[in-house]
Amino acid sequence: MSSTTMTIDDVIPAEYRELADRLFPATGVGAPGPKGFLAEQQFARLLGIEEDFNQAVQDQQNQAVLKRLLVHFQNNVELLIHKTWVEKADEAHKEKLLTRIPRFVENMEAGQYEQALAVFINILQELAYLLFGAQSHKGDFIEYTFRIDSQIGLFWWYAGKLSQLQSVQDNDLIRTYLLIGICFLAAF
Repeated sequence: MSSTTMTIDDVIPAEYRELADRLFPATGVGAPGPKGFLAEQQFARLLGIEEDFNQAVQDQQNQAVLKRLLVHFQNNVELLIHKTWVEKADEAHKEKLLTRIPRFVENMEAGQYEQALAVFINILQELAYLLFGAQSHKGDFIEYTFRIDSQIGLFWWYAGKLSQLQSVQDNDLIRTYLLIGICFLAAF
């Protein structure tokens, strides 16, 4: 019997594979195609956040939609954190996560998307641990989340792929990918 290690891409269901490959191609995240952020818009539709996502992407000038979404994001994530029961030893995770959220919001509002990305990745890792416990560190975590719900699985698959953006120098692209997570958690 040969032992193969499954990667995060191996567990995404076939019906999402084509879109997933366009969203995070094997060669890394690229610039948007000639029609703008089409793959990102289609992904937002699958997550059920298409309307908020499209409004936020189109509202780059006055940022009113982003500010509204960030308020909802912060409120929802803080509520999730406070409502999550954890062992006494894991209380520090909750406190650490609560301190990261305002910093993320400040980075987003200031247009510091590279810094916001680093903080957001940490937020998602801590949040996954609070919501799913040790399961979030296992190799079959994404498969596990897909068994719960396809939208939840897609979201945590996306969360696991965000680190690919850390080498990207395109603020519009980073902002767009961050908006996916903000919109999803604002509506969660």
